[in-house]
Amino acid sequence: MSTAPVLLAASMQACAQRIAKLTQSVAKTRHLFPLTASMVATMSDDDEESLDALILRYSQCVSMIQDQVFRGIAYLEQEDISDKSNREKSLLMEKLGVIQSAEEIGTAAMLRNKFSHHYPDQSEARIARINLLAVECQIVLGAFDTITAYLHRKGFSWAS
Repeated sequence: MSTAPVLLAASMQACAQRIAKLTQSVAKTRHLFPLTASMVATMSDDDEESLDALILRYSQCVSMIQDQVFRGIAYLEQEDISDKSNREKSLLMEKLGVIQSAEEIGTAAMLRNKFSHHYPDQSEARIARINLLAVECQIVLGAFDTITAYLHRKGFSWAS
C-alpha cells in the first residue's frame, strides 16, 4: 500500500479532532459575539482564554486543511502540487470538487495569518478580526464537511 493514503488518513483523523475542538470553542464563545472594546476591557480570564483557544483552533484547522489534507488529496488524485502556492492548491481542490470555494479558503487563510501578527496598538483591528471568526469558523467547519463528503464519494475511508 502506498504511503499517501495512510498519510491522508492520519491527516484527516488529526484534522477531525481539531475540528471537534473548534466546534466546542465556537459553542463556548458564542455569547461573546459581536465583541466590542468595552467587552474586552471587562472580559473574564475564562472568556479571554476561550477566545484564545478559538483563535488557535481555527488557525490549526485552516493550516491542517491547506497543508496536509489538500496535499494528501492531491497525491490520491495524482496531481503534482510540489510547485503550487496555497492559492493554486485551493483552486485545484475547488476544480476537483473537494471544496466549494477556493476564495473562502483563501479568506480563511488570510484571517489566520492576521492572527499571527498581533500588535497591542491595533486592538480595534484585532476585535474586528475576532468578530470575523463567527462567520469564518462556520466556513471552515463546512469546508471540512465538504472534504469528508468528497472522500466518502471517492470511496476513501479514513475514520479509525
